[in-house]
Amino acid sequence: MKHIPSVLLLLALVSFSTPVLAENERTSPSSDRNDPVTVPLKKEIAKSGWSVGVLPAFYYNNDFGFMVGAMAQVFDYGDGSVYPNYRHKFSVNVNYYTRGAKQVALNYDSKYLIPGMRVTAGLEFMDNPLCGFYGFNGAVSPYHADLDMRKSADGTEGIAFYADHQRQLRANLDLQGRLADGLTWIGGFSYSWQHYTDVSFKAFDGHESLFHQYVENGLIPEADTHGHRAELKGGLVYDTRDFEPNPVRGLFATVTATAGASISEGARESLLLSADFRHYLPLWPGRITLAYQLSYKGLLAGSLPFYALPAFSMRGSFGSRITGNGVAWASADLRLCFARFRLFKQNFELGLVGFADAGAAIQPYKLEQQTALGSITAGKTLDGVTAGPFRSIFDPDIATRERLHSSVGGGFWFAMNHNFITAVEFGRPLDPQDGSFGVYINLGFSF
Repeated sequence: MKHIPSVLLLLALVSFSTPVLAENERTSPSSDRNDPVTVPLKKEIAKSGWSVGVLPAFYYNNDFGFMVGAMAQVFDYGDGSVYPNYRHKFSVNVNYYTRGAKQVALNYDSKYLIPGMRVTAGLEFMDNPLCGFYGFNGAVSPYHADLDMRKSADGTEGIAFYADHQRQLRANLDLQGRLADGLTWIGGFSYSWQHYTDVSFKAFDGHESLFHQYVENGLIPEADTHGHRAELKGGLVYDTRDFEPNPVRGLFATVTATAGASISEGARESLLLSADFRHYLPLWPGRITLAYQLSYKGLLAGSLPFYALPAFSMRGSFGSRITGNGVAWASADLRLCFARFRLFKQNFELGLVGFADAGAAIQPYKLEQQTALGSITAGKTLDGVTAGPFRSIFDPDIATRERLHSSVGGGFWFAMNHNFITAVEFGRPLDPQDGSFGVYINLGFSF
């Protein structure tokens, strides 16, 4: 329950924050618009000009610890004729986590920058001295809680067995153009710089980690721990959603192929296939929506460095717990809007969400090498208490093959002017091998 006060603090900040107002606003009867998410009030403010939402954030995440940061979204609604859609959107995230991670992310989205084309771009830097690393092939990699984030009484030489130090810079640019009603092509380019080393958090011994064992035993070649990677993708998008940030009906489906190359000592070329299908069903139009997602991402040809492997993280589970040459997953949300009102000349919505996630690594990565290392153990004695030794890379007593991973949970969400959406979700895996509990706060829904 120690996580709850931070979430309540966030809700208070959300409820009483005063956004920067657009200079030009008008009110219009909701019946004048065909938007299914229209607020059922006699009048709603139709936004024009610029609108800014700024949100201080303080919360807990089981992958990063407590976070202090700020999230901001800037919307340009133009003359208001496209509201609740926007002409330009900018997002900024600046975060610091108590486990030492520092993150800065910038994003841009517009259907109006280039006529007839959608442009999305992003830039992110992450420095994470305690980045979670749980091995390859899901359940085949055992998890021992006694080796995870244990500190000694004097605050030195503890053990963070499931971690490494990640430094990463990523940039991407995507373009979309119309082919037919609801159907667009998509093309994009991304670049990343990666650098992974042993844990460098002073309270833990960096050499005692699963990552170190993987490098030492050849599951991760030394040349793959750093370098540059470039990717070029192309594909199709089919989209009939009624309102993209918070749809209540429609379909969204994508199929893309991505060709990538790692530019480092351990050069890797690859071809990946990604497929995603989402369906939104109004059970009670404007109030209750059922949304579900079916997704796959896998290797078609070539090989990948460990940091570029397809991965899926269920809500509540450890980050990148399910990793392999190919992963598949499914998610379902039940979203309820229970209140709509106007405050500070803005349109607000409050709602609840319940969810279930499931997934598995369906294409293994170096599985034979991994299972051959089943005799390697890890253990630690801290303050006279011994944990282990445990089989660390492969343990047939825990799992000899991959299985289905699943989690359930719920939470609440808040929206301003339909577009600035913050979702707070609490998730719990059904198997303790996947984690114990997680709290997540996102700008927008998970899908």
